[in-house]
Amino acid sequence: MLSNVTAEQAFTWAERLTSQSDFNALTKEMDSILRALPNVQKVVVYEVYAGRQVRASDESSVVEKVVRRFPVDFATVEHHDEYADLLNSVAVVGDIQVVEYKSQRFLLLHVPNSIGPDRTILLETEVTEQLIELCRCLLVIYANQVQLHDNKERDLLTRLPNRQSFDMRLFQVCEYFHEHDLSDVVQDKGSWIAMLDIDHFKAVNDSFGHLYGDEVLLHFSQIMEKSFRYNDFLFRFGGEEFIVILNLVDMASARDVFERFREAIAQFKFPTVGRVTVSIGVTHIDSHALPASLLDHADKALYHAKGSGRNQVVFYEDMEQEAPVEDDTDVELF
Repeated sequence: MLSNVTAEQAFTWAERLTSQSDFNALTKEMDSILRALPNVQKVVVYEVYAGRQVRASDESSVVEKVVRRFPVDFATVEHHDEYADLLNSVAVVGDIQVVEYKSQRFLLLHVPNSIGPDRTILLETEVTEQLIELCRCLLVIYANQVQLHDNKERDLLTRLPNRQSFDMRLFQVCEYFHEHDLSDVVQDKGSWIAMLDIDHFKAVNDSFGHLYGDEVLLHFSQIMEKSFRYNDFLFRFGGEEFIVILNLVDMASARDVFERFREAIAQFKFPTVGRVTVSIGVTHIDSHALPASLLDHADKALYHAKGSGRNQVVFYEDMEQEAPVEDDTDVELF
């Protein structure tokens, strides 16, 4: 038993963990509690996106394992994490593991998850049986809360963050650019918000059934995960609409990234369904824009892409130089 932990301390930790409103706040609180434990020198949290399949019979659909440090700092250029190789090489055994890496001992706390990514918390510390027992007790509470928050904040089909998560993230990104003004939309490396809509998705459901429509959504989300970087943010917005917040690129690079993704979708052969395409509307996240206006601009660009033939990328900034699409234009969006 944990003889040096009082009932009051245990209940305080439980209250701190169970009172958090979202996954980010929960994980920051867990980090804070672990850092305060005796002899703990470092705490690092990771999200582990392990390979998975759309169908058990489809071996070609496995997604590459990706280890991403929490929290993601979208304003920092990608760098090699010192412990990523360790986590990539570890075969998960149980909820807690003691591992050696470069002559050091680490304690790994694992949270497998059926909805979101797995989470692993790395502790650089003097490993003792008492510490392991204490971490196991904290991990039970944390893992239960992770499951609850993922059920609320992630799309159950694709496992991408959902509309609620998008609203919170967009607010954070806008807050950042309100404090860090960009002088040139075209040349500066800023952020871009894109609305992605699968073309003629209603026809897919009508022709093949909703189960195959869901499979298209799964494959589509997996191609998204392979196409964008660790510091870009991906969401399922609803139905066949997805959103990407692309970070730290100029306009030319953003155009290249979205064109490559559009082409990847167009070239992919979806099981049973065959070929589908995607229309994409993009706008820049500037220092003065409000979240609602950004969504409106991206939506207008998407509407323009749909009305101009689909299977294309349209930037709202380019539309400002063109004649607007008439409101009475007969565009079949679905």
